[in-house]
Amino acid sequence: MFYRKRLNRKCQLIITALSFIIISTDVFAAKLVEIKVIDKDYILVYFKDGDVNFVDDGLGSTAYTSNHDTANNYVVTYGSALNTANAVATANWVIKSTDDANYGTTGLHPTNCYRKSKLNGMAEMDWDMGENDWHYEYTMEHTIYLKLPHSMVQGDSYTIEINANTNSDVLSDTITFDIFNSPSEAVHVNLVGYLNDSSIKAVDLYMWMGNFGALNYAGFVGNDVYIYNVNTGVSEHVGTVAFWKNSSNNDVGWYNLTASNVWIADFTGFNRPGTYRIAIEGIGCSEDFEIRKDVYFEPFRVSTLGYFYMRIGQDNLDMTPVPRRPLYIPNVSPSNTKVYITTMQPWHPDWGTFSGGDYWDNPNDWAPYVKPGSPQNNNAYGAHSDALDWDRHLGHISNIYDMLLPYILTDGKLNDDDLGIDESGNGIPDILDEARNEVDFWLRLRDGDGYSHGLTNPNSSNVLYQAGNTPIAAWANAANASMLANCFMLAGLDSLKDTYTTSAVTAYNYASGLPDQMLYEKQEVGGTSLRGKDLKMMAAAFLYNLTGNTAYEDMVNSLSDATTSTSTIANSDKNQLWASAGYLKTQRSVHYTTLFNRMKASIINEAKNIEANYTNSRPTRRATDYTTGYFKTVHNVQRCIVAHAIADEGADKDLFKKAIVLEADWGLGRNSMNIIYMTTAATSLSDKRSIENAYTSGRDDGTPGVHPGHTPYINTDDWYTGMIMGKPSWMTDKCYPAYGTTSTGWPKAESYFNTRYVWAHSEFTPQQTMRGKMALYAYLYGLYKFTADFDGDLDVDLADAAVLFNSWLKVPADPGYDPRANLYEDPAGIVDLYDFAVLASEWQPSP
Repeated sequence: MFYRKRLNRKCQLIITALSFIIISTDVFAAKLVEIKVIDKDYILVYFKDGDVNFVDDGLGSTAYTSNHDTANNYVVTYGSALNTANAVATANWVIKSTDDANYGTTGLHPTNCYRKSKLNGMAEMDWDMGENDWHYEYTMEHTIYLKLPHSMVQGDSYTIEINANTNSDVLSDTITFDIFNSPSEAVHVNLVGYLNDSSIKAVDLYMWMGNFGALNYAGFVGNDVYIYNVNTGVSEHVGTVAFWKNSSNNDVGWYNLTASNVWIADFTGFNRPGTYRIAIEGIGCSEDFEIRKDVYFEPFRVSTLGYFYMRIGQDNLDMTPVPRRPLYIPNVSPSNTKVYITTMQPWHPDWGTFSGGDYWDNPNDWAPYVKPGSPQNNNAYGAHSDALDWDRHLGHISNIYDMLLPYILTDGKLNDDDLGIDESGNGIPDILDEARNEVDFWLRLRDGDGYSHGLTNPNSSNVLYQAGNTPIAAWANAANASMLANCFMLAGLDSLKDTYTTSAVTAYNYASGLPDQMLYEKQEVGGTSLRGKDLKMMAAAFLYNLTGNTAYEDMVNSLSDATTSTSTIANSDKNQLWASAGYLKTQRSVHYTTLFNRMKASIINEAKNIEANYTNSRPTRRATDYTTGYFKTVHNVQRCIVAHAIADEGADKDLFKKAIVLEADWGLGRNSMNIIYMTTAATSLSDKRSIENAYTSGRDDGTPGVHPGHTPYINTDDWYTGMIMGKPSWMTDKCYPAYGTTSTGWPKAESYFNTRYVWAHSEFTPQQTMRGKMALYAYLYGLYKFTADFDGDLDVDLADAAVLFNSWLKVPADPGYDPRANLYEDPAGIVDLYDFAVLASEWQPSP
């Protein structure tokens, strides 16, 4: 059977290759992909020399795994590459028009031609002994920009003729300049959409054109901006073009992300639900987007799926896509998987000398530290990986906190149990199931009464090593379990609340009894660090919420750094944001009102100065803090999220809402590439422009594309020059014009290259590029999610009230009782005035 599958697979590959040979023979030229309007004075022509295709049939020895088979990818060339020298010669282009007399049927040449070129596909082939590296084949794409001798006229059509000496496969094409139907790369919007409320609706206007540089849209200031209803064809005036900011080298991460001055065409104030595009006088339109109350649901869902597809040990061959394999469950998958318990951990005397590079990537170096008797942990499985790695160390725990933070801040509104993960439909909100997967993993890494610091990657024999116990890990388990238990309490799942409360108390008491509690030692968790005292404070805050035991509240008071109204809550050396949020959202009596008020004031102050105020100075209008480093796609606006949840109505709340909306916009398309910075294959966002290939799982699993929900770094700095996979400069060196430095050359937000193989570029990590966007999209979705919207029609009206009144004064044992009606979630479950008050507070019938 296996031989027959492999034979069929080889035949399929041969047939596929022959078909492309035939196509190439017929065409034998660079592929003209599209011609687009930039604005009335410029046209964009986009070519590909080829593409890299992938076999994804789920067959063969590498199917469902991260292992590579050279037969699984191949280069398709479209014949002779574009002759770039001829393609920028004005004489090789003619623009004609039967509508516009300026051009006529004779036509005119463009006055100038400009170009940008970059790698657009990459195939990993056989091992090159001479280079001591894989051999890579690649393909290129080219964009040619034509400067027109006369401005195009609204509604007129133009034929662009191309000289055959350019090697273009198409020598003539016609476009119509219609600002309502001509998508322009100069118009940058949130491709998913906008909220139907009064929040900012941002549209950026700018364009970088390769060796020409950036277009100057100063002459377009004051031009009309329209919103165009895609379904009705009706347009409405919604604003005018305005100047925003000059190009800056001090944008997020100190990169020049736009390489252009930026103008804006916002349409804040328009909030009618529907499908639209923005059109700008003299320029063109955006891609389509929606305006709706739950517009952030899909980004939230896809981000949650992203975490699900990072799970290790998820055995679901019946799902689409299939989760990653092997499972690395001891003695199960692979069957020789072993996890040996060691004494090595970050405070071991040999830490820093026993290995090199990333210690968690070097499992064999841990072997000498296996405990006497070679004990194994057969229960060490689960949790979330970094991209294609398998190690799981304590740096990952921030996953848990940023998955659960929006659930707490929205008072449990994120109760969706149908997101498409394995546990969907089990009666537990999927976001809690996803966090629980990680919490359970850490609870399983027990060695005696203690708590391990993590697991290494496996070696070639499928052996992993478990790190030694640390007090930091004990505090982390107390924080993990107590925060999850707090969420189960909000969800009304008392049995689970009690289970995880018990686990939290056990870990808390164990750590409290240690002679050295490591309260001032630090664990880096992605742009920030958690001290032992920060984790202890987290656990105490949530245990107070759970138990009402004031000893925990006393501990919060003693550990908090909020000693003034402008205290630092979180920076690179400490983080009390999650702990403070827990206390500020308590449903228990607050006995330390001075502390409470200082926490609130300090978070608001920090959120303004470290995040929100940046939206007023950056060309991108992004709010994320400056801890992003190489990772251009990081969303760190957790301070703003918490501040928005706790701020009083008014200017502060509006500022934080604006900041988080603008930050979300950027990652969802309002960026230089007009792309969603996230893989979306096999999701409802797959029809949007998004990340196609990344250094991640989901290869050759029978479903096209890689796993969804993953956000690559798009880093372009070399991390390891010994092999191309650690050397993004191998790709940037192929750019035209020169890629440049952080402040010169290409817009650094255009630095995504379509590769599966360069981990230093398109890898992702939960603590860098996943957790922040998870918190951001979840919170924005939760803001407009009603717990009383029983029929799921995005409003709260008489139909929803009927559900509540049908259960009026009933308890769970009564016939006809609907548990959804217990909105107040009191332990007795009775539906009464408290539940009616919740429904009344959310009352919002559709217009």
